[in-house]
Amino acid sequence: MTLSANERDIVAAMGARSAAIRADLAELVAMPTGHGCAEGLERARSWMGARLSAIGATLSRRPGGARPDWLREGPVGADACETLIASSVRQAGLRVLVSGHLDTVHDPNAAFRELVTVGDGSLRGPGAIDMKGGLVVALHALETVAAANASGPWSMVLNADEETGSFRSERALQALAEEHDIGLVMEPAYGAGDFVTGRAGSVQFRVDAYGREAHAGRDAASGVSAVGPLCAAVTRLLSHSDPASGRTLNVGPLEGGAATNIVPGHAAAWGNARYRTQTQRDELDALFKSVELGGDSDLPRLRVRVVHNRPAKPATAEVEAIAAVARSAAGDLGLTVGCATSGGVSDANTMQAAGLPCLDGLGPRGGNMHRTDEFVIEASLVERASVMALLLTRLWGRGSVPWAP
Repeated sequence: MTLSANERDIVAAMGARSAAIRADLAELVAMPTGHGCAEGLERARSWMGARLSAIGATLSRRPGGARPDWLREGPVGADACETLIASSVRQAGLRVLVSGHLDTVHDPNAAFRELVTVGDGSLRGPGAIDMKGGLVVALHALETVAAANASGPWSMVLNADEETGSFRSERALQALAEEHDIGLVMEPAYGAGDFVTGRAGSVQFRVDAYGREAHAGRDAASGVSAVGPLCAAVTRLLSHSDPASGRTLNVGPLEGGAATNIVPGHAAAWGNARYRTQTQRDELDALFKSVELGGDSDLPRLRVRVVHNRPAKPATAEVEAIAAVARSAAGDLGLTVGCATSGGVSDANTMQAAGLPCLDGLGPRGGNMHRTDEFVIEASLVERASVMALLLTRLWGRGSVPWAP
């Protein structure tokens, strides 16, 4: 398939936006949205909302829901976890849900605060690739398609707790998934630029060990250490990590004891596991159960709490069909883009589990995510925005889902 006259106009218009895309990214990166920073998240919501409203979207917000209280990480304020939804689905056609997250992992008070040019064609800044670059790509794609009068029905969902599991936004994501036909997720491109069709599943867990406190010298015999059984459990869990098969376990952080001269009466460890298949998920559940120790009144005693919040996302036939449209669009721009399965997780896991086929990895190219040298390749911003714009127009132009006979 070659570019139509209208598509050529869209691509040319996107190229003319290059400086504006960079300026928008710099402005968005400068808004501190890590660690549940309510002020920065609200600025980002308002900024994105104003732009999306200007192209005809109706804005709404959904408050953050509950999250398990035993999880260690994540913003606790409901104001920091509101989900913004911009919707323009008044016309008939294929309903596309574009998904992105406003939060980053970066400390708002750290020195790493703004977008800077590195000199090798990349731009460095907090969230530049994960995923403010993806947000700007989606925004300019939607704006360019709207200016070309080529829009169909779409919504964009922007949550604020993706980096900590999307527990508070999970219900909003699930509800929106049920109201749309196709999901497009703006996480960074995989590797050299591939789309992401499949993702691992993720499970969060916490191990608690209970003993009895005592003076570690004069009364050690009456003490029961909680650290010993915890260490044994952690060692057993980590021994079952098998990256080659796609099943991984990570433990950290850990806590235990108040002082070196007190036998610790309680110790705890938090962890995360990844899996590819239902069989691996079942094996993990059995493993967690097997490390539990003792009855309710026994010492030492060990318990494991588990939550499966992001099921594995397979590369289904429906997802592959969306990817084929995206790869064709990229190919018509002279780009060679493949598809990959990632060990990372995203909101695509949640939405696809709710019934919405999702193509992920539509954001720009870059690297060093979650580090203070995180970067985005500047040229890929226009590149991926062009691909996104063509993908949207071609999906809407079909009139039906791409996997339909």
